[in-house]
Amino acid sequence: MTPLPAFAPEPGAFRLMTLRSEGQFNTVVYEEEDLYRGNRRRDVVMMAAEDAAGRGIAEGDRVVVATEAGRLEVSAAIVGLRPGNLAMYYPEANALVPRALDARSKTPAFKSVVARLWPVAATSEDREALASVG
Repeated sequence: MTPLPAFAPEPGAFRLMTLRSEGQFNTVVYEEEDLYRGNRRRDVVMMAAEDAAGRGIAEGDRVVVATEAGRLEVSAAIVGLRPGNLAMYYPEANALVPRALDARSKTPAFKSVVARLWPVAATSEDREALASVG
Protein backbone atom coordinates (compact mmCIF):
# COMPACT_ATOMS: atom_id res chain seq x y z
CA MET A 1 0.00 0.00 0.00
CA THR A 2 1.28 3.45 -0.92
CA PRO A 3 0.88 5.94 1.93
CA LEU A 4 -0.80 9.25 1.19
CA PRO A 5 1.66 12.13 0.87
CA ALA A 6 1.72 14.55 3.77
CA PHE A 7 -0.11 17.81 3.21
CA ALA A 8 0.59 20.45 5.83
CA PRO A 9 -0.08 23.91 4.41
CA GLU A 10 0.89 27.04 6.29
CA PRO A 11 -1.74 28.59 8.57
CA GLY A 12 -4.45 30.26 6.50
CA ALA A 13 -3.79 28.10 3.43
CA PHE A 14 -6.07 25.44 1.93
CA ARG A 15 -5.82 22.34 -0.22
CA LEU A 16 -7.50 23.12 -3.55
CA MET A 17 -8.80 20.30 -5.73
CA THR A 18 -10.31 20.62 -9.18
CA LEU A 19 -13.25 18.49 -10.25
CA ARG A 20 -15.87 17.99 -12.92
CA SER A 21 -19.53 18.85 -12.64
CA GLU A 22 -22.37 16.44 -13.28
CA GLY A 23 -23.11 18.20 -16.60
CA GLN A 24 -19.59 17.76 -17.93
CA PHE A 25 -17.81 15.07 -19.94
CA ASN A 26 -14.04 15.42 -19.64
CA THR A 27 -13.42 19.09 -20.49
CA VAL A 28 -16.65 19.60 -22.46
CA VAL A 29 -19.21 21.45 -20.34
CA TYR A 30 -22.82 20.77 -21.34
CA GLU A 31 -24.60 22.52 -18.44
CA GLU A 32 -23.68 25.41 -16.16
CA GLU A 33 -25.68 23.93 -13.27
CA ASP A 34 -24.23 21.10 -11.17
CA LEU A 35 -27.17 19.11 -9.83
CA TYR A 36 -24.97 16.94 -7.60
CA ARG A 37 -23.56 19.85 -5.63
CA GLY A 38 -26.44 22.33 -6.01
CA ASN A 39 -24.38 24.99 -7.79
CA ARG A 40 -26.18 26.97 -10.49
CA ARG A 41 -22.93 28.36 -11.92
CA ARG A 42 -19.35 27.23 -12.43
CA ASP A 43 -17.39 30.32 -11.36
CA VAL A 44 -17.44 29.25 -7.71
CA VAL A 45 -15.09 28.03 -5.04
CA MET A 46 -16.67 25.40 -2.82
CA MET A 47 -15.70 25.56 0.83
CA ALA A 48 -16.71 24.34 4.27
CA ALA A 49 -19.13 26.43 6.33
CA GLU A 50 -16.59 26.53 9.18
CA ASP A 51 -13.88 28.00 6.94
CA ALA A 52 -16.28 30.55 5.44
CA ALA A 53 -17.54 31.69 8.85
CA GLY A 54 -13.97 32.07 10.14
CA ARG A 55 -13.23 34.45 7.28
CA GLY A 56 -16.51 36.38 7.31
CA ILE A 57 -17.57 34.89 3.97
CA ALA A 58 -21.20 34.10 3.13
CA GLU A 59 -22.79 32.11 0.28
CA GLY A 60 -22.38 34.06 -2.97
CA ASP A 61 -19.75 36.51 -1.69
CA ARG A 62 -17.08 37.36 -4.24
CA VAL A 63 -13.66 36.07 -3.21
CA VAL A 64 -10.17 35.77 -4.65
CA VAL A 65 -8.53 32.33 -4.81
CA ALA A 66 -4.76 32.51 -5.30
CA THR A 67 -2.05 29.90 -5.83
CA GLU A 68 1.56 30.09 -6.96
CA ALA A 69 0.26 29.78 -10.55
CA GLY A 70 -2.34 32.56 -10.57
CA ARG A 71 -5.51 33.97 -9.09
CA LEU A 72 -9.22 34.02 -9.92
CA GLU A 73 -12.18 36.03 -8.64
CA VAL A 74 -15.18 33.76 -8.06
CA SER A 75 -18.27 33.38 -5.85
CA ALA A 76 -18.21 31.40 -2.60
CA ALA A 77 -20.35 28.27 -2.44
CA ILE A 78 -20.81 26.73 1.02
CA VAL A 79 -20.90 22.94 0.65
CA GLY A 80 -20.18 19.81 2.65
CA LEU A 81 -16.39 19.81 2.39
CA ARG A 82 -14.02 19.06 5.25
CA PRO A 83 -12.50 22.25 6.68
CA GLY A 84 -9.16 23.16 5.13
CA ASN A 85 -10.23 22.10 1.63
CA LEU A 86 -11.49 24.01 -1.40
CA ALA A 87 -12.92 22.69 -4.67
CA MET A 88 -13.31 24.37 -8.04
CA TYR A 89 -14.44 23.20 -11.47
CA TYR A 90 -12.05 22.59 -14.29
CA PRO A 91 -11.22 23.67 -16.90
CA GLU A 92 -12.03 27.07 -15.33
CA ALA A 93 -9.64 26.53 -12.40
CA ASN A 94 -6.76 25.30 -14.58
CA ALA A 95 -5.25 28.79 -14.31
CA LEU A 96 -4.61 28.01 -10.62
CA VAL A 97 -2.85 24.68 -11.13
CA PRO A 98 0.96 24.87 -11.33
CA ARG A 99 2.44 23.33 -14.48
CA ALA A 100 4.95 21.27 -12.52
CA LEU A 101 4.45 17.50 -12.73
CA ASP A 102 4.44 15.07 -9.85
CA ALA A 103 7.78 13.23 -9.91
CA ARG A 104 6.21 9.79 -9.57
CA SER A 105 2.97 9.94 -11.57
CA LYS A 106 4.07 12.59 -14.09
CA THR A 107 0.69 14.34 -13.73
CA PRO A 108 -0.18 17.89 -12.64
CA ALA A 109 -1.36 18.43 -9.09
CA PHE A 110 -5.06 18.82 -9.92
CA LYS A 111 -6.15 17.35 -6.57
CA SER A 112 -3.72 18.99 -4.19
CA VAL A 113 -2.75 22.62 -4.78
CA VAL A 114 -1.90 25.00 -1.93
CA ALA A 115 -4.28 27.96 -2.17
CA ARG A 116 -5.22 31.10 -0.27
CA LEU A 117 -8.60 32.79 -0.26
CA TRP A 118 -9.89 36.21 0.78
CA PRO A 119 -12.96 38.40 0.17
CA VAL A 120 -12.63 40.69 -2.86
CA ALA A 121 -13.21 43.70 -0.62
CA ALA A 122 -10.43 42.72 1.83
CA THR A 123 -7.72 45.27 2.49
CA SER A 124 -4.07 44.25 2.64
CA GLU A 125 -4.33 44.31 6.44
CA ASP A 126 -7.36 41.98 6.28
CA ARG A 127 -5.41 39.60 4.02
CA GLU A 128 -2.50 39.52 6.49
CA ALA A 129 -4.89 38.67 9.32
CA LEU A 130 -6.54 35.91 7.26
CA ALA A 131 -3.13 34.41 6.50
CA SER A 132 -2.88 33.33 10.14
CA VAL A 133 -6.39 31.86 10.42
CA GLY A 134 -6.10 28.10 10.86
